[in-house]
Amino acid sequence: MISLTALRERVDDDIDPPSVLVISDRHVGSEVVTTLDRSTNVCLVTDHDGVAGQTPDDTRVVVGDGRERAVLRDAGAQTTDVALISMQTDHGAFLVTQLLRTQFDVETVVVVLNDPQHRPAFESVASEVVCSSQVLATELERAVATTLQTPETA
Repeated sequence: MISLTALRERVDDDIDPPSVLVISDRHVGSEVVTTLDRSTNVCLVTDHDGVAGQTPDDTRVVVGDGRERAVLRDAGAQTTDVALISMQTDHGAFLVTQLLRTQFDVETVVVVLNDPQHRPAFESVASEVVCSSQVLATELERAVATTLQTPETA
């Protein structure tokens, strides 16, 4: 996964803060924009009202289908440094990834997959691929391990 430090290094020649475009129809999109460093120029693209409503007040939100070129253009895809895509379907995420790469020349595209079997297809078009089931399994394992610790071992 690309760190904020790595992002800054990639765009260190720019005077403006790095820009991150988050395209998501899931609540993880609003969580990501909430956790990003406030010095990052971030925009959330979503067609889900619940996701749009969960963002900090100072976050730019474009409401629309992230699979549409006009919506991505309105969100500033042509000048973004990094795009992060987390969609309900891997098919939708693949379409957005291809659109960002071919129509907007976005160099760094991070995709969150739902099905780990789709990884090979995404590795040919995305810069970084994160499998949500693997991340969730790791976090659940940590939670169970923490819960099972006795006071003597904690």
